[in-house]
Amino acid sequence: MEKKTGNEIIKNMEYLVKLLHKEWERSGRTKAAVSINMEDMEKVRTRIAGKIRKRQGRLEGEELSFKRCMELSKENFILLRLAKKIKKAGGKAKCQENDASFTVEMDKEEYKLFSKLMETEEAYCQRID
Repeated sequence: MEKKTGNEIIKNMEYLVKLLHKEWERSGRTKAAVSINMEDMEKVRTRIAGKIRKRQGRLEGEELSFKRCMELSKENFILLRLAKKIKKAGGKAKCQENDASFTVEMDKEEYKLFSKLMETEEAYCQRID
C-alpha cells in the first residue's frame, strides 16, 4: 500500500463526509407515523429549528472529536429531513383547511429524535403504527 500525502488524506476525508451527507439526506423505511395538531405545527417546527441551531453552534464553536462531530452532523441531517417532512405534510393539510391535524411518516432515526424532542409534550403527537 502506498503512502498518502496529507493533502490526499484530507481530500479523501472530504469525499467520505460528502458521501455520508448524501446518505443522511435519505429517509429510511417508515417505522412510525405521527399525528401532529395543526395548532401545534409551528411550535414543533420552532423546537426542531432550535435543536438544529444548537447542534450547529456546538459543531462550529467547540473543540469536538471527529466522532462527536459526525454524530452531531448526522443528527442535524435527520432533523432537517424531519423538518422538511413536517413542512410538506403541514402545507398539504393547510391547503385542505378542514384538517385539524396531519400525519408525518418517520423512519426509525427520525422517530427516535422526534420522541426525545417532544417527550414532555405528548399532546403534540401520537404514534400510529
